[in-house]
Amino acid sequence: MEIAWGPLIYLYLWLAGIGGGAFFSAFLIDRFTGGQNKSLVKLATYIAFPLTSVGVLLLIADLGMPTRFWHLLTRFYVTTPMSLGSWILIFFVGITVVLIILWWWLARHQSNFLSTVERFLVWIEVVFSALVMTYTGVLLAVSGQGLWAGTVILPALFVASATSTGLAATLIAATVRGSRDASRELLLKLSEADAIVILLELVALIGFMIWLATSSVAGASQALAVITMGGLAIPLWLGVVIVGLLIPLALEFWGWGKSIATKNLWPAIITSSTLVLIGGLILRAVIVIGGQVG
Repeated sequence: MEIAWGPLIYLYLWLAGIGGGAFFSAFLIDRFTGGQNKSLVKLATYIAFPLTSVGVLLLIADLGMPTRFWHLLTRFYVTTPMSLGSWILIFFVGITVVLIILWWWLARHQSNFLSTVERFLVWIEVVFSALVMTYTGVLLAVSGQGLWAGTVILPALFVASATSTGLAATLIAATVRGSRDASRELLLKLSEADAIVILLELVALIGFMIWLATSSVAGASQALAVITMGGLAIPLWLGVVIVGLLIPLALEFWGWGKSIATKNLWPAIITSSTLVLIGGLILRAVIVIGGQVG
């Protein structure tokens, strides 16, 4: 079977997921800590803007004729995931640009009105970040392909993976910046939180496989065979499960509750976060390719 969706698509899904997951997780962390980590939200925004923008460009490039993308923006169909998703991406990227400009201005000028606008936009952006993480899975789930069709577990898997990769990207960026955007203690807590999200992603992946094995949807069992025992078995088991989930999880648990000064703890966190990002890309490649050959 011809593969219509290739590397540009799963790179797009990966980058958009990281961007949405970074902002979403940073926002929740700031809320749960009483608004004490606004700098983390800013860092996540600086991560989300370039990654999601590049993802959109990859999506446009994959269409072959870029004008086709703009056709999606000339009409708005709530019930059409492709149309809805295009608008979600545009709003998400657009708000990141506005927020970055506002933060730059507010760093130099006092303005109660603009501060209120900034807080409002942050709340709006977290909604769009959740939609960015979710809609890619929904886009595949409403298709007729055996690997993708008719399950809410696939969107849940994409959300868990996006949150995990977003957290991983934020951890790497904050560590490279010398933890100026968060305390070292908070970053260690973020690493522990990522371990929980990785566990949720593993559960979602297992649930997805169980659904495929028991589903009455045509082609579901064949698709499961392709990704677990066929040509995509090595990328799934080695790239996603071992490299992207189990090794990072082991590294995270190794550092669980350790002192921030523990020798080799930070290299372990960076290694774990990097593997999570790699695993997230391979997961999307397996899902996209598997849905077209299964």
